[in-house]
Amino acid sequence: MKTIQRKILCGIGVTLLVLVYTLVDVMVNENGMFTQLFRQVTAVPDVLDWNSVTQNMSALGRCKLVTAPLRTPVDLRIIVITYNRPKAALRLLDSISKAYFEGDSILLEVWIDMPKNGKVSQETVAALRNFRFSSGDCHIHVHKEHVGITGQWLHTWNPPRETPEMAVILEDDLTVSPYFYRYLKLVDRKYGHSPNVSGYSLQGKSIRHSSLVSDCCLEVDTKYPVFLYPTLGTSGFAPNRLPWIKFQDWLAEVKKNNQSVPYVPEHKATIWYKSFLSTNEADSMWEMEYLYYTWKNQQYTVYPNFQDHRGLTFNWYEDGLHSTGEGRGKTDEQRNLVLDWTLDDQSLPSEPAYVDNRGVVIKTEVRTTQR
Repeated sequence: MKTIQRKILCGIGVTLLVLVYTLVDVMVNENGMFTQLFRQVTAVPDVLDWNSVTQNMSALGRCKLVTAPLRTPVDLRIIVITYNRPKAALRLLDSISKAYFEGDSILLEVWIDMPKNGKVSQETVAALRNFRFSSGDCHIHVHKEHVGITGQWLHTWNPPRETPEMAVILEDDLTVSPYFYRYLKLVDRKYGHSPNVSGYSLQGKSIRHSSLVSDCCLEVDTKYPVFLYPTLGTSGFAPNRLPWIKFQDWLAEVKKNNQSVPYVPEHKATIWYKSFLSTNEADSMWEMEYLYYTWKNQQYTVYPNFQDHRGLTFNWYEDGLHSTGEGRGKTDEQRNLVLDWTLDDQSLPSEPAYVDNRGVVIKTEVRTTQR
């Protein structure tokens, strides 16, 4: 009888503990985490290891250090690249955690570059390990050696050809709209089959990249909900999987044969890169081979075109390789992010308008009449 009473009391205590923990930690509420915890704490019939229970509770949902990328395909692999800006990285992760993932399988990967002196930022590692992500697994990777911004962009997503997985690459000084994944799913489903779509940018603002124009910004009539543009936008970029794989194969051959890649003519990035060469800072630009490859193969990036240049990402321009920090605030973020969802499949053209690097629409969109 006493044994039965002890089991009943133990079960009641465990249930209360789980309920209290769930109320305190609102992050642990999705993807079967509650079920996982309940199974862990009720698995032992007679003796409950309370140290084990509390350790499991503490670790549940936290980002964890891993030594190799998970190769099992997921619906979305979110790749966050960082170095030594823990506050910025956590701000980005927090915005990701508030996004709508609609029950899809999500893997959040945070890649930390190794400094040249071989001493990784322990403050960054510790901060990330304490972050909880409730929509899927969260893995932290520390590069074994310094790879720079180029290695971070080009070698963190290496999908097999047969996987349907999508990935998005985010630098740590961004935050995302709650709708960023809904947008990516929509445009990938609509345009991902096209061999001339290199990927999808999430940014709402861009300069005009032709060296033939002097003024700043890309202005495309908002009657076009999306458009195709020859230059990728790096403030949140999701490569189209098969073109990305072909680019990686091409680049591997270029590096293997020690070939030099020509510059894209009449492009502002070419001017910037030559300037960086003169100051020994060229390794801060990873895009040059990619720009040439997409230009040569007539591939374009899909850009969103919401009212007032709202985007699916917001760039805080933290102090780093290409910025000295602008002190942007929360009001700026709210004003520049897409916070209301208006797009659907019917509102998108079957083929977007083509815009060249001067910002000129060179081919209007095509809409297929629905029967």
